Amino acid sequence: MRQLKVEPLPDTTFGAVITGFDLSNLSSRMWAHIEAAFHEYGVLIFPAQHLVAEALVAFAKRFGTLERGAPTGGPKRGERARSISNRNPGGTVLTAQDPTWLTLSYPTRHWHMDGTFNLVPSKIGMLSAVSVPSRGGQTGFADMRAAYEALDQSARERVADLNAYHSNLIGTTRVLPKANQPDLASFVGDAPKDGHYGLGYRADAPLRPLVKCHPVTGRPSLFVGRHAFGVPGMTPEESERFLNELNTFACRSPRVYEHEWRVGDLVVFDNRRMLHRARPYDDQSEARELLNCRIVGNPETDTGLATVQALRSVEVQVAELARLRRRAGL
Repeated sequence: MRQLKVEPLPDTTFGAVITGFDLSNLSSRMWAHIEAAFHEYGVLIFPAQHLVAEALVAFAKRFGTLERGAPTGGPKRGERARSISNRNPGGTVLTAQDPTWLTLSYPTRHWHMDGTFNLVPSKIGMLSAVSVPSRGGQTGFADMRAAYEALDQSARERVADLNAYHSNLIGTTRVLPKANQPDLASFVGDAPKDGHYGLGYRADAPLRPLVKCHPVTGRPSLFVGRHAFGVPGMTPEESERFLNELNTFACRSPRVYEHEWRVGDLVVFDNRRMLHRARPYDDQSEARELLNCRIVGNPETDTGLATVQALRSVEVQVAELARLRRRAGL
């Protein structure tokens, strides 16, 4: 009988490599060990599993309900793995003028949590390597639970009652190079219509605490990343500076790890605790494809705040978008 082996990542505050079994043939006993390890370590790495899309979906569903994804596997619309690639479905390379490059390929190089700009963000994410470049293209992870624990008492007291809006549009606009800003603006437009900007960006932006207690472990984590902006009570400039400093502090050793992908690797991460980002590579010459599944969050614990400030999110986002565009010379 094969023996499950859990090896914590060295010199980090989180993460473990799990070997000794086949994910496509998982007993209830082994699943219980995996679930416990997930809540302890936050990131689990399963080398050389080589899961096809259908097997990835089957494993992902052990964690809960899948978010809707692109049709790369599974019979139902809500039960599909999503392909993350630098190629279009037809195989052509994404360029810097392509909406997918502007909104996904480049912005994901910056620290973020998945879906915090939605009413209910993902609670768990997983990535399975189909093809990897010869150099670069790693996925980095940063432990926001350890980041909160590393704050001194005065910093903890300062962030305890602070909130921030979360917007994919603002997060993308803020990190895109100046040369690419006009292309994004042309797709997005100047104002929302019927609840959305162009490319499906939401008009509203959920307001979330900067500190969130994990619904399973009960331990607090910083809830930050590139989507967070506009801390109420601060000017836009003060908020941006404060959040940048907080992110910089949070995403440093020993709270970070970069996974060097090999084809067949599977990584599962707790989106309520971890930031993650893609690392650069030669995306015009080499292929990189990861299959992605995300697990739906819990509306009872993961929904944004319902306050007077939260109700102002549409106008706050309009103003911040205008400010960022002025800064880019648009």
